[in-house]
Amino acid sequence: MTTQHHHNLLIIAGTGRNSGKTALACRIIERFTHLKPVAVKISPHFHKPGPGLLEYYIGKDYGIYSETEIMGNKDSSRMLCSGASAVYYIQATDSSVIQAFNTILPEISDKLPVICESSSLGKYIIPGVLFIADNDNIRNKKDISGLLSDNRHVFYPCADDHDISLLSFSGSRWFFG
Repeated sequence: MTTQHHHNLLIIAGTGRNSGKTALACRIIERFTHLKPVAVKISPHFHKPGPGLLEYYIGKDYGIYSETEIMGNKDSSRMLCSGASAVYYIQATDSSVIQAFNTILPEISDKLPVICESSSLGKYIIPGVLFIADNDNIRNKKDISGLLSDNRHVFYPCADDHDISLLSFSGSRWFFG
């Protein structure tokens, strides 16, 4: 498999649950609302979708939904409420995450900023910027050593120790620093 490069993609991976991934994604979306960012939430957990999730594609190893509920408490709802122009929620096994992501790519202009919350997509794609959300209170941290990008930046969003002022989007590319 050829490694894909997506310079308009910012991935937020996390070291575990409650590491601050969604909080960080929402702050970035709010900051770049004027550019009509698209958000993608990828989960390895399969469950029946709740209200507001419209079926986009259902396959054997993954499902894709479009979020429509702006006032919900789901992560995808929070992203929409933060100002994303569209939000896709993907449930996918680790081995099918790239296929699921490629399924929605035709719907997303490569000129738009894309913010993706996923700990697995970065194993297959090199994004413009990769943020790793961490929290010192996480006991069983995920192994995220397989992430491809050398452009990694670790944040501690739960401690409010993150400065995204160095983040920019220009010429269909994310930059940090």
